[in-house]
Amino acid sequence: MISHLLVKSGTVSLLIENCPLCESGVPEILADYREFTWVSCSCGLIYKRSELSLGDADNIYNPSYFKGGDAKHAHAYDRRTKRRIKKSQKQIQHALRYTEPGNLLDIGCSLGYTLKAAKNLGLTAYGIDISQYAVDKCREEGLQVKIGDLDNIPYPDETFSIVVMKHVLEHTSHPVRTLREVRRVMKPGGAIFIAVPNANYIKAKLNPAKSRFYRPETRGGTEHYVYYTPKTLSQMLEQNGIEVQKVHPHLISERSSVIRTLAELPIVPLKFIAETVLSTLGLRKEFWTSGLKKV
Repeated sequence: MISHLLVKSGTVSLLIENCPLCESGVPEILADYREFTWVSCSCGLIYKRSELSLGDADNIYNPSYFKGGDAKHAHAYDRRTKRRIKKSQKQIQHALRYTEPGNLLDIGCSLGYTLKAAKNLGLTAYGIDISQYAVDKCREEGLQVKIGDLDNIPYPDETFSIVVMKHVLEHTSHPVRTLREVRRVMKPGGAIFIAVPNANYIKAKLNPAKSRFYRPETRGGTEHYVYYTPKTLSQMLEQNGIEVQKVHPHLISERSSVIRTLAELPIVPLKFIAETVLSTLGLRKEFWTSGLKKV
């Protein structure tokens, strides 16, 4: 719950006094910096109290962010395209296990990898993104994308059979309000696929003050507001009308050939053992959750 939203001297002060999940008002300090403070609630949710400039979104989600040209904030979004599309197709196919094919919405669509994957699977795909650059690049490739934010999704009620949110939910300081808006545009029985960083990641837990999840000079510290565990995300979804179907951790890094090999093991028992060991040791940096809109 955001108790105060103050505008002064070109900044917005986000004072999240109560936990967005359980509404407790007595969290413990996890990592304290001059720019902001990360706190941990007894329910397991981790969230940030901070001040950000009104122009921060435009500054962060600039062309360098997508091209990989900025050392602090960039991911090489326009590299490894085939692998990203292939991965997205698998994720959509997973969602299709739980619902009928129909319109798909990718929230935070970036340069359109999920939209391209959906088109490859014969689905009608739409996207929204906060970045004008990303929207323009998608439109240049004939993709149906609009500028949009998490509080006002520019589509009518019950429009989409599938909603995809990959590394989006950690970017909002009011996830409950976001999930209610997302649920609004989902058809009854529609499926949602969500991927987020894993708050149980061992490097972040052992030394939070030095973790890239929290430090102010990193993407995690700058752009993120909430970190979830599989348990806290599942609880938040269930409380807001989404029935969780599966929670599945990602491996440490898709860049590692060894990790990719383990993830794609054709021998189910060996794959299960590898996943269980890595998950138990806290070696998974992110995880994904799928769910259905409760009727």
